[in-house]
Amino acid sequence: MMIFLVYMVPPTLLFIPMTGIIADLGLQNNKFAMVVVYPTFTIPFCTWLLMGFLRSFPWEIEEQALIDGYTRLQAIWKTVIPILMPGILTVIIFTFTLCMHEFVYSLAFVQSSSDKTISVGVFTELIRGDAYFWQALMAATAVIAFPVAFIYNLFLDRFVKGFTMGAVKG
Repeated sequence: MMIFLVYMVPPTLLFIPMTGIIADLGLQNNKFAMVVVYPTFTIPFCTWLLMGFLRSFPWEIEEQALIDGYTRLQAIWKTVIPILMPGILTVIIFTFTLCMHEFVYSLAFVQSSSDKTISVGVFTELIRGDAYFWQALMAATAVIAFPVAFIYNLFLDRFVKGFTMGAVKG
């Protein structure tokens, strides 16, 4: 329940304390600031999403693997992870999408053009006042959208399987 409550805090409220942490670590105008910031909203989301998958997992399978002679680590590696793979892929795809389209933190913590994320770089570099560089703007939008669409299409069957697996109670 606490993880869910942390996830409900809007990222804009965390902006002020994150600014202090980034300043204390000396990561202003550095792309490694995002390494510190992104886990603040991805870890609660991933934990919350994986809880549905873990609750629906039949733990008797792991017990059977232990009876068959697997160690605890082998049982997890050879039985639990392959069954939970749709859920893990779902979490990876959603986390990738969240990080790729995050805007506020990247805009605030990275100012140099070479270190900006694509979503911020498109906004800050291709729009100058009232002048829009439409060709470059549309091309950059496609560059942002294609990786996400490709990953979704590549794992679509596992993605749908992961949704239905995490939604089943019982």
